[in-house]
Amino acid sequence: MKKTIRASLATMKLCLKEQTYFGLIYLVGQYVMQAAVLGALIMIWRSLFMQGVPTEGMTLNQLYVYTILSTALSPMLNVRTPASGWLHDGTMLGLYQRPAGVFMQLTAHTVGGWAMRLLCLSVPVLAVSLLCGVDLHPASPWFLVSLPLAVLQGFAVDYLFACLLIRMHNLEWCVHCLREALTALFTGSLIPFAALPWGIGGWLQLSPLGTLAGAPLAVYTGLGDPTVLIPVQILWNMILWPLAVYCFAASRERMVSYGG
Repeated sequence: MKKTIRASLATMKLCLKEQTYFGLIYLVGQYVMQAAVLGALIMIWRSLFMQGVPTEGMTLNQLYVYTILSTALSPMLNVRTPASGWLHDGTMLGLYQRPAGVFMQLTAHTVGGWAMRLLCLSVPVLAVSLLCGVDLHPASPWFLVSLPLAVLQGFAVDYLFACLLIRMHNLEWCVHCLREALTALFTGSLIPFAALPWGIGGWLQLSPLGTLAGAPLAVYTGLGDPTVLIPVQILWNMILWPLAVYCFAASRERMVSYGG
């Protein structure tokens, strides 16, 4: 157990260093662009609110907090492991030759890559938001339960997309476009489900994609009932994780990459 923990921590440390390979200018430019997108979204919400556009009872501060947290916690709410890229270039096949589980290696690599973004983007964004008078207090402490559940579910969903990529013979761009479309529409990371008309959001937030970003953000901002959302998250984890493990094992013999 100790060896596994040490190996995971060592992998995370290497992945953290990997983020600086292209230089600080690349990192700063990337994060400045993401912060600019966040600023544009906040101005859009403010403009719509001031014009009296119906927001289904949401306050302007709730919209602010929802958008800010969606950006600050983006890597946790939209988990992306290197599985898809590694399937294409053959790195995935090498993971089976190491004395550690494939899921453990992918998870450690992914979590290690979060540190630089959280430090250089998330912390400054939250600090600036507080200085600007945004009330970032959580509406419910159940957010601390909802977020880990969303992260766990996000890993399972990512592994299922990797299995889909294997089944589609490494058509990476097609799977990427499909995933981007589904993520933008059905995870609630961009538009709060509570803002959708005709009660559509109430159904979407219970879906396997809707509970990824939508559930923890709704719990934090008070737009969702944690006594409903958290049991649904637990249910989807219980369904998706066994499915991901089974599909990954069943797809193993179908892996194809450069070199065979």
